Amino acid sequence: MRTIRIFMLVILSMSASSLFAQGNKEIDSLIGSANMFLFKDPQKTIDIGKDILKKKTLADSYRISSYILISNGYSGLNDFQKSIEFALKANELSEQTKDIANQIRTLGLIGNQYIRIEMRDEAWQYLDKADKLSQMVSLPESKKYLIGNINLLKAFLYKRSLDCGYAIKHFNKAIAEFKKDKDNGFAKANLGQAYNQKAYCFLTINKDSAQVSFENGLADARKNGAKSLECNALIGLSDISSSQKDFKSSNETLLSALPLAKAAQQIEMETKIYRLLAENYIGLNDFENHLKYQKLFDSTQSRFVLEDVRSVNELLQKRNEFKQKSYDAGQKKYAFTLSVLLGVLILSTLILCHFLVKKSGKIDNIISKKNS
Repeated sequence: MRTIRIFMLVILSMSASSLFAQGNKEIDSLIGSANMFLFKDPQKTIDIGKDILKKKTLADSYRISSYILISNGYSGLNDFQKSIEFALKANELSEQTKDIANQIRTLGLIGNQYIRIEMRDEAWQYLDKADKLSQMVSLPESKKYLIGNINLLKAFLYKRSLDCGYAIKHFNKAIAEFKKDKDNGFAKANLGQAYNQKAYCFLTINKDSAQVSFENGLADARKNGAKSLECNALIGLSDISSSQKDFKSSNETLLSALPLAKAAQQIEMETKIYRLLAENYIGLNDFENHLKYQKLFDSTQSRFVLEDVRSVNELLQKRNEFKQKSYDAGQKKYAFTLSVLLGVLILSTLILCHFLVKKSGKIDNIISKKNS
């Protein structure tokens, strides 16, 4: 669960910024400040976004950016109902203003939130819509990374469903888009992730291709100082060395990855490193070190399992809460629609009855006159 959460945060962070400045330095500064608070104080991000929305004569692009900020803030608080609510507002305004780039951005953001609560059918719905939209227009080079984001999310979903063939195709598309603008911070934030995820898909298909992709991911991570991505790539490379019976080289790679895992507080990666080291030392007939790392694996694994169980329980609770709120909202909407329809039906019946009574009266009068 923890590795998945890292991936989602990378995707999430690039959705928070405003790239559609109207020359208002005050609002640009507020947006920059809100982005800084996104991971350390999400509520502050929400408050700043709402303060921006209160401003008079606010440009639509800033209003969209504020909705996105608020959505990401609520996502940081794991309030997915509110996050999707504000993402939908941003998407609706993007459609009204025919802002294609922000339509793609917000559709990706909504899809991302559904991925985080494991509602994959809904995620596919929004990501497919974003993908089709991206193919209908020609985005400027500075916004090509948005296409990369959508393909990266779709690739991740395919990988999660064990369809690595399709996943690799989308990873390749994402990488191609990210590489078009290497100076773009949003593209850089995801390029290393795309290389690593693609490499893990290749591990079961073609280890040579996996190694190339891991090496690309490693170089990118070191260039950008992304310790968790560097660690992830090193673990992948060590796995390849181990499969080739080069246990010594594999261990050297793992031992260089271990401090990175600890620095990034990645207990899942740390656990995997200990397990691989323990297995490699059996291959080297070094039972003393095998027992050493097996004990470290056992103790770390127990901590990881506890954290993972808690994370899964939290996810299930959030997903159930979201579904319940969505169901309740649907029921309220249904009840309201039903009451309106009943009201219209009753009113129509009354009008019809009034008309029939009136017409019946006229007929009675005509008959009375004829009889008289």
